[in-house]
Amino acid sequence: MTFGIQRLGPADLELLLDLQEKVHAAQPDPDTFQRSTPEFLAYCLADGGRCYRAVHSDETVAYRIIYFPRERPFNLAIDTTVPATEYSTVAHFDTIGVLPDWRGHGLARRLNSRALADLADTGTRHILATSAPTNPYGVRALTEAGARAIGVVEKFGGKLRLLFYRPYPQAWPAAPTAGAQPVAARRHVVLLDTAALVDAFRQGWVGVGVRFAASGAADLSMVRSFLPVSLRTYD
Repeated sequence: MTFGIQRLGPADLELLLDLQEKVHAAQPDPDTFQRSTPEFLAYCLADGGRCYRAVHSDETVAYRIIYFPRERPFNLAIDTTVPATEYSTVAHFDTIGVLPDWRGHGLARRLNSRALADLADTGTRHILATSAPTNPYGVRALTEAGARAIGVVEKFGGKLRLLFYRPYPQAWPAAPTAGAQPVAARRHVVLLDTAALVDAFRQGWVGVGVRFAASGAADLSMVRSFLPVSLRTYD
């Protein structure tokens, strides 16, 4: 099946607003998906970010928003050890949405790959993102894009979110495959058990992938790894 990835511009605001409403309405848990305001989307569609859509036969089926917080107050780097002097080099992997009928085609991976390639001319040095623990596919998409979960934070009015970090343009090596590390160097924590996740992060573990069980439950795959950036409270 063929999909095109296209960058959106200011004229596409209504298209993006309509698409996010469709994605939000399809969520079994409304807290999983955070909708953006028209003002925020307009900022990202102009020079405040990069926005993309996946198209199949002229139908928009998915989208990805990249946000440059710059001097604006909502910068995820504030929660981390990224130096304040480098906040202007931060990009957020903000919202990604795929319409239900088009899931399973690797669209998040394609959108993320395009976005990563396009950031090369933006001066970006740090990529941060959040994902709800109740959204294992969103967590997997971020780890596949080279981001690692470094902590649990409260955002969007007290909602718990996993916080992800990725250096740019370089990335870490791919996560080791099963059996490539001693058992003691890898663990799996239930994504919904945020207390256990917080404890693991405090002990120096970071999230590098998602493991799905036959029952449909999902674990965060974690390894011990030294990162150049950590959650400020864990430093």
